[in-house]
Amino acid sequence: MRQALSVAICVIVSLVLAAIATRYIHPHWTLATLYSLQLHAAAACIVAMVVALVVKRHFLVWLLFAASLLFAGHAVLMGREFAAPATADEAQAPTFRLLSFNILNDNYENAESVVRAITGSGADLVNIMEAAPLRVHLDELAKTYPYRVGCGVIIPFCDQLMLSKTPIETPIVRSLSEIFPSRFILAKITVAGRTINLVGIHTTKPYFDNFHSLELIRAALAISEAEGPLLVSGDFNASSLAPNMRRFLSLTELKTAEWEPATWPIRAGVFGVPIDHVYARAPLKIKSLTRFADTHGSNHYGLMAEIAITGTAP
Repeated sequence: MRQALSVAICVIVSLVLAAIATRYIHPHWTLATLYSLQLHAAAACIVAMVVALVVKRHFLVWLLFAASLLFAGHAVLMGREFAAPATADEAQAPTFRLLSFNILNDNYENAESVVRAITGSGADLVNIMEAAPLRVHLDELAKTYPYRVGCGVIIPFCDQLMLSKTPIETPIVRSLSEIFPSRFILAKITVAGRTINLVGIHTTKPYFDNFHSLELIRAALAISEAEGPLLVSGDFNASSLAPNMRRFLSLTELKTAEWEPATWPIRAGVFGVPIDHVYARAPLKIKSLTRFADTHGSNHYGLMAEIAITGTAP
């Protein structure tokens, strides 16, 4: 019985590790979700191998245990690779706040609560995904955020929505794929005395064939046209560990926060996956990134970022 249990654990762990290993050889979209969950999957394999070691010690068990540790360790290192290091002038740099939140497109019963959360957040800039429940509350939002793109401004429907306390200049709206239209907004906004490029984005789920990678490539090409400070936020439906997400960050020279909070699934709490992101390009620096304590009926946690404008103005 002990032998059979040990073998069963080893077989399952071997399959999981082999699936993760494909990212280093030839990543495939069918395993995209697993790539985002590499740290979680590797940690589960470590626990499983500890059980296997208790049941029966064997060379193969120790080998799989070591491989699980290696994959988990590399996931941690990958998570730190794009984190921007602290700078000396960060503490004295002017700052502004960004709110990014996928409120869920059928979350009508909590719409008023979402509106109160947005208007009371103190954010200077807001990116909302799946904004349909906010359509009847636009006048209330306009009292705090008089400028917007989405919900009748450039985009006729309420899905991707950008709000600002200051004018939104030269907005560009694009459809990244044929699945969902107009889920990419790029605009110039002046905050804290500096003009920045702000992007709101919502990509499809990574298991819809290669559409997720295609959308990231198209987003990177659009972003490459924006010169100067850049701030990107939205629901990417993937963690920064995914191979295509890492390629996106590399191409756009974007950096993550020191630690990205888990935003989905909400039942997992702090053990969830950070699939909603705020990324910044120098001279912008993410000074802090926290998630909302309340989901306000959404299936995602919202994010609040404090952004420092480092360096000197041009």
